[in-house]
Amino acid sequence: MTRSERKRRAIIDAAKEEFIQYGFLAANMDRICTSAEVSKRTLYRHFESKELLFESVLTILQTSAYEAVRYPFDPELGLHAQLTSISFKEAEILYKTYGIPLSRTIVMEFLRQPDMARNLINTLYSTKAVTQWFREAMEAGKLNETDLSVITNIYISLFQGMLFWPQVVKGEPVPEGRALEEKVEVVVTTVLGACERAH
Repeated sequence: MTRSERKRRAIIDAAKEEFIQYGFLAANMDRICTSAEVSKRTLYRHFESKELLFESVLTILQTSAYEAVRYPFDPELGLHAQLTSISFKEAEILYKTYGIPLSRTIVMEFLRQPDMARNLINTLYSTKAVTQWFREAMEAGKLNETDLSVITNIYISLFQGMLFWPQVVKGEPVPEGRALEEKVEVVVTTVLGACERAH
């Protein structure tokens, strides 16, 4: 990494922690500079505003989380086992890459700034890998022919309803072990119950 790239990375890391701790409104650019060990001039050379910095943090997180994620359909494995494995991976990305504190900040800002939400909603929490798996399962004749966006939305709605919104809105703990397994099982069996092709 060049010196400039290292500084940019330090700013991003410091900004992520700042947004998690204080939220967007109370986040302070001076504190970010101090934490990243850069001057304010350097920060603004990389990011013209706090809004752009926030968007950059989310976009970089999204890219790092999903650029290498693929869920190739395996005709030798059952749908239940494959979708279960996918769901555990999606949960890991949600809890370990973003984390619930940052997710809560994101939701708050999306409510406060609808324009920013529209700009980011198509890239944040990418569904490309999940959608591709549904497409391949459909092409293999294992799922009922249906609109891919519909089946993806059904899956994401169930997944977030079990594993995202209760933690973000209600403050429920991040599920682990048996609790996580039970929630994933509900998601998988419900989706496949509605979409799996009968043989």
